[in-house]
Amino acid sequence: MTVEKKIITIGGGGFTHNQDNDQDKFILDHINKKKCSLGFLPTASNDNTNKTDLFYKRFEILDLNVSHFDLISGVNGFENWLSKLDAVYVGGGNTKFMLEFWKENNLIGIFKEIYNSGIVLSGVSAGAACWFDCFLTDSDGPGYKPLNGIGLLSGSFTPHYSDSKRAEKYRENIKNKTLPEGIGVDDGVAVLFIDGNPTEVYSSRKGHNAYFVDQNKQINLKEYIKANYE
Repeated sequence: MTVEKKIITIGGGGFTHNQDNDQDKFILDHINKKKCSLGFLPTASNDNTNKTDLFYKRFEILDLNVSHFDLISGVNGFENWLSKLDAVYVGGGNTKFMLEFWKENNLIGIFKEIYNSGIVLSGVSAGAACWFDCFLTDSDGPGYKPLNGIGLLSGSFTPHYSDSKRAEKYRENIKNKTLPEGIGVDDGVAVLFIDGNPTEVYSSRKGHNAYFVDQNKQINLKEYIKANYE
């Protein structure tokens, strides 16, 4: 039996900003299990308790099994926790810090294993960018810079594409070949990838979208999906 591998990338917003409730339903719909087990990973925010509290506030009223893991406090038991989930939601924050922590503690392989096993990976901002080959980030000093991710999704990525300065810098990096072609996702927008390919775009905010960007053009990601994967 072939396992369907899913990643849901969110450009920004969501429960940590008390926004985009329907976006969370989009995630749960694609976990496709009645009483699913959903875990929150707040590593990028240095295990910020406020974000974890907002996670519970949003999800524990639903018929779910919810939990979180504070990796900064210790990594013992993490693999066991993660492997029992139906989906993990990786929160936003400092992407560089999070990836360096994962690498230093030999966690990258664990994420790859659970992805291949069919556990849904999802996340917002840092928690979306990390899955790609590379991405544009403001977590590595002043300004926007390219950074390598863990490579579960090919190409490049930027969250917060609705920020015009960030979007301009992303297009510039692709045009000068500092970054490969890729996907920019606005705040309030989620993109579902199945087996590495973008398959669906969901927007919680009017006028907010996701886009495919290469050296010559920017097109609506829905159009790109229709032309390439349908």
